[in-house]
Amino acid sequence: MAIFDVNTDASIALTAKLEKLHRSAFPVAVRQTLNRAAFTTKREMPNTAKKAFRKSNRPGLSRFIRAFSAVDKATGFSLPSMKATVGINPAKGSDVAKGLEKQEYGGVIESRKLIPHDKGRTSGSFNKRVKSQNRFNKISFVSGRPSKNRSRKSNIVAQAYVAAQTGKHLLIHKNKSGSNGTVFKVRGVSPKGTGSNRSVKIRLTPIYVYRHNSKSRVKSSPFVRPAAKIAAKQLDEFYSIEADKQFKRLLK
Repeated sequence: MAIFDVNTDASIALTAKLEKLHRSAFPVAVRQTLNRAAFTTKREMPNTAKKAFRKSNRPGLSRFIRAFSAVDKATGFSLPSMKATVGINPAKGSDVAKGLEKQEYGGVIESRKLIPHDKGRTSGSFNKRVKSQNRFNKISFVSGRPSKNRSRKSNIVAQAYVAAQTGKHLLIHKNKSGSNGTVFKVRGVSPKGTGSNRSVKIRLTPIYVYRHNSKSRVKSSPFVRPAAKIAAKQLDEFYSIEADKQFKRLLK
């Protein structure tokens, strides 16, 4: 949290002039300085988020931060209670706000077991929505446990045949524990080769990344505080601008 000190070498002379000018001049200048700093923080948050979030080079992150961030402006004339705040607005999505709070300070978040894969989205783009045929309510897996008498590869082939015939989806685990894997849409299964070289070609499209555990531990990767620090460095400049506005307003 940044604190605006009006008694620094850079601002003390302006403070004295404002207090002599009019009883409203000083609190108004301080109030507007705080608000200017808050909006500067909001404007900088998409930039600092790019450094804090994974895969930050993906487009859409800036729009996301702008959409969910908000400023609560400073009001009134009482200096002791005067403050402006900026952050993620829970009214625009409480789950999003909680998740971004964990991003800022670290902690455990609840997340989905199925995370959309880019190729399951329209045009294969992270910025697009999941295709209608790939949405949660249309995902159904091939049922039945793998046979212990078959190899892992043979079980996958058998399930792929069923998925291709029924339109269901195939979940392939990355390890024996089944802790994670990928959900695929099977586009087709066809024999390949002849005789001893005979094999099967399975055409797959990844739809979701699967995680057995819906909880994730997130390390602190702040993006609000760095943005606030950028604004804090400009407080004296903002104060000078707002003080000048009061001089022009009251010394006409």
